[in-house]
Amino acid sequence: MPYEIKKVFASLPQVERGVSKIIGGDPVGNTFIYTNGKCVIIRNINFPALADIYTEHAHQVVVAKYAPSGFYIASGDVSGKLRIWDTTQAEHLLKYEYQPFAGKIKDIAWTEDSKRIAVVGEGREKFGAVFLWDSGSSVGEITGHNKIINSVDIKQSRPYRLVTGSDDNCAAFFEGPPFKFKFTIGDHSRFVNCVRFSPDGNRFATASADGQIYIYDGKTGEKVCALGGGKAHDGGVYAISWSPDSTHLLSASGDKTSKVWDVGANSVVNTFTMGSNILDQQLGCLWQNDHLLSISLSGYINYLDKNNPSKPLRVIKGHSKSIQCLTVHRNGGKSYIYSGSHDGHINYWDSETGENDSFAGKGHTNQVSRMTVDESGQLVSCSMARRPPAAPATPPPPSGGAPSS
Repeated sequence: MPYEIKKVFASLPQVERGVSKIIGGDPVGNTFIYTNGKCVIIRNINFPALADIYTEHAHQVVVAKYAPSGFYIASGDVSGKLRIWDTTQAEHLLKYEYQPFAGKIKDIAWTEDSKRIAVVGEGREKFGAVFLWDSGSSVGEITGHNKIINSVDIKQSRPYRLVTGSDDNCAAFFEGPPFKFKFTIGDHSRFVNCVRFSPDGNRFATASADGQIYIYDGKTGEKVCALGGGKAHDGGVYAISWSPDSTHLLSASGDKTSKVWDVGANSVVNTFTMGSNILDQQLGCLWQNDHLLSISLSGYINYLDKNNPSKPLRVIKGHSKSIQCLTVHRNGGKSYIYSGSHDGHINYWDSETGENDSFAGKGHTNQVSRMTVDESGQLVSCSMARRPPAAPATPPPPSGGAPSS
């Protein structure tokens, strides 16, 4: 009897402290997209348990972006390979593959007609390239920086403009096509982590490790204002995302907050304080239709609530490191899956819905090697840690009941 896939329980984003995490969305607003390991994960934004996984990269994938047409996704990995693949078929057939430079690809941007792609990162000889999607022919040069480029975006209306942000503390402004360097923007005092044009193209924003967010004219590159009049956040700003109507901006910071800004009024509308733990630092964000998403250093995906900033609408949990062991337990006519990962986390899952949560208490601090549910209904686990946990980890039981630990 052949086996069939019934459910896919997606991993969380792979995150790194002090590094922005890019989360993208499809043009219609139905899905969001991120990376973990060699995989690109596409999830339904209303029903995130519905997921699709692209696994054709040979190296760790850093970023993936939908084409504005919605028919293709471009994904880039640490080796410098850019793969462009189909979104309309389950097989995700490869359309084109390029190597714009040798080194990690950190960000990708498309023109609004889905015909040109800009790619930036940690190349050895150059830090960026811009070319035609179907031939690889160059349509300009990305110059003006002397360190790695972290972020790139292209104005989604003519006349086209392109902007980049770099570890040299500067942003750079380009006109095209063919895209040519016009001038450097040196307003920031630390790494520029993220640059983004508003959907209408009238403005672009830059966000930096210095805690500041600047707004500029999308056509001329002239500075309009600094959000908040000075520092926008008490920590570095890792990501920004515009509202669909181009009037507001969502920002994510290492100060463990995300904020919504009214750009025209230059004022904060909402501040979302995510917690006090180091794992509550905010590394990524996305404004997709009515949904506001942020990514924590824990890898958790937060659905922010503008009407109640103190508590997210929902938090998507799971694993961001590789799963080392599994066991299944039936209780009350339902099946629960227990999973242990390389970083010591243990999660329990409803096998039908994909809803999951992590175990509370002080658990393992290293790779979970084995686990089983004994005859009395207790979950027993062992790990590679030198010492056992100081106290048993007891989860709040999901609907239908769960074994005690």
